[in-house]
Amino acid sequence: MDAFTAKQTEHTEGRSHPWTTMTTDESSVYMDFKKNPKLIRSSLEDFTPFNKWPFTDTFYSLVEWLNSSTSLLESNDCTFNAAEENPDEQYPYAKKCSARLMILFRDIEENCQQRSIDWLMQNILQNVASTKVGFRAGAICLSQSTTCYLALGDTEDSGGMGQQLVLTFFAYGKNDRRCYENMQQVISHAQHCLKAVNKKLNNGELDSIYQ
Repeated sequence: MDAFTAKQTEHTEGRSHPWTTMTTDESSVYMDFKKNPKLIRSSLEDFTPFNKWPFTDTFYSLVEWLNSSTSLLESNDCTFNAAEENPDEQYPYAKKCSARLMILFRDIEENCQQRSIDWLMQNILQNVASTKVGFRAGAICLSQSTTCYLALGDTEDSGGMGQQLVLTFFAYGKNDRRCYENMQQVISHAQHCLKAVNKKLNNGELDSIYQ
């Protein structure tokens, strides 16, 4: 599967964690799914209109795992964009859909260590690109979003400034159905890769970069 990075996207402007409400939509509020996992399948408003499609259940499963006790990561904001005409010439399909998921280390201080964020980004990138190599109807883009971690302070010199990762999922198809079927494959592959990186975290591989 194609994997690439972007230095900045429209979603990587500075933000806080936890955030309160979106400036563009005050009805969207931050929810801690670690504490309230049952809300995952009812509160992701971009996905609920697509509940009949299997990719939605696959996405819910990914978010549930990320916020479970077996994960050293957690999720943050997410969005979904329905199938539309495909403008990306490098993918010869009529339709395109996309989704976004922001993730961070469960250990908040780790998100303020640039080496840790870079390690996480690079390991996810390598896992995505080196597996499912024959799949050409989808891609994952990784970027970083500057974040003020309020638990560590709310000023630039307080130690609370860091990053979180933005995963943008792209899927393509000759029609809406194929597009959504391929999105399910993209999300499933993302979970497979994130679990592989989580295993590295559990094995202490991140700690070794500081030795």
